[in-house]
Amino acid sequence: MDYYNSRIKIINFTGNFENISGILQIVAEIVKVGKIIVYASLENIKELETCGYIEEGIISGYYAGKKDCHILSSYLESSRGVSSNKEKEDQITKNCLTKVGIARRKPNKQDDHRKKESIGIRKEGIGFPKEYSIKPAVQADASLMAMLYRQEFKFYPAPLHMESYLLKTMDSNVLYLLAEKQGKILSLASAEMDPINKCAEVTDCLTISSERGRGLMKELIKALEKELSNRGFRSSYTLCRASSSGINSAFASLGYAYTGRLINNCKIGNGFEDMNIWCKMLKENRLE
Repeated sequence: MDYYNSRIKIINFTGNFENISGILQIVAEIVKVGKIIVYASLENIKELETCGYIEEGIISGYYAGKKDCHILSSYLESSRGVSSNKEKEDQITKNCLTKVGIARRKPNKQDDHRKKESIGIRKEGIGFPKEYSIKPAVQADASLMAMLYRQEFKFYPAPLHMESYLLKTMDSNVLYLLAEKQGKILSLASAEMDPINKCAEVTDCLTISSERGRGLMKELIKALEKELSNRGFRSSYTLCRASSSGINSAFASLGYAYTGRLINNCKIGNGFEDMNIWCKMLKENRLE
């Protein structure tokens, strides 16, 4: 039950969904939430659609890298199911996918020859400049992290502005990574790990305004992916703001696939916002 974001989330269920669908509707009306979200496997889709649920997207490889998770929603408030920025968000998504498509086009023979000649030079340029560094967050970082989240987000789906919440999640299955310069936190992101399903959500992404456009978030995401792979996780995904071109572009350029959009899904920025789903299968890292 998520009162802050006015929604009910069903992450798992057993048996016949029709048996609980009516109860969910009654509970939602009593507590006055506007949306019910259900995570389901392929074989449950028809049953949920019969109950009036609409599929909004897929998390690829959610179940241990073997099966996809389908996200279906029911809107108790009709206005909650209508996006106010659909055209803008569609264009942002299209632009991200177009850029990735252009970047992945096969080079001609001359370009391929130049590529081989310069590969050593380009490898040296991958990653942060020397003055930047990445590190896992520790308890001593929680106070400053909370302050940065307070400054950047008027609303957020989770209480990241509270130091106590960050400390609690650090001791659970959430991994926070920080990008720093001279001891100052410039960018941060986390992975909410599901050890049962061997998948993780990359989330809580933030870069301070003066450092945006430097590729810090991409490096953080790559570092999270590497650590997740080392821990045996099979897939990663994110639910990112559909109206933000920067964060969508970052995930698209790192090989994430766009798999849907959750309408008015949570409070972030200035109110309820649509969230794009991006997914990626992780490669197994082998010890050298």
